[in-house]
Amino acid sequence: MYLHIDPTEIPPAVEVREPDDFTAFKVVVEVPEHAWITPDALTALAGRGDDDEWRQNLAGMLAYAASKGWCDDAGRVRAHVEVTTAAPHPG
Repeated sequence: MYLHIDPTEIPPAVEVREPDDFTAFKVVVEVPEHAWITPDALTALAGRGDDDEWRQNLAGMLAYAASKGWCDDAGRVRAHVEVTTAAPHPG
């Protein structure tokens, strides 16, 4: 049996799959290949909205992304998703 988690839904969708298989247990997280974020959200998360040089550098990064087709019609920028493994929990 395993838990299937879809973090693209809000709140993330969690369901038990193969509930009659007691030979293994795991968690499967459905990770999208890309994430989309607005420049305003990125600025707010970075906490650098008052930094003119930072905002100019962000504008340059976004212009480059737009030139490569990595921005959508809503103005969001696409980022690839990297998945890392956390250190094992003791115990």
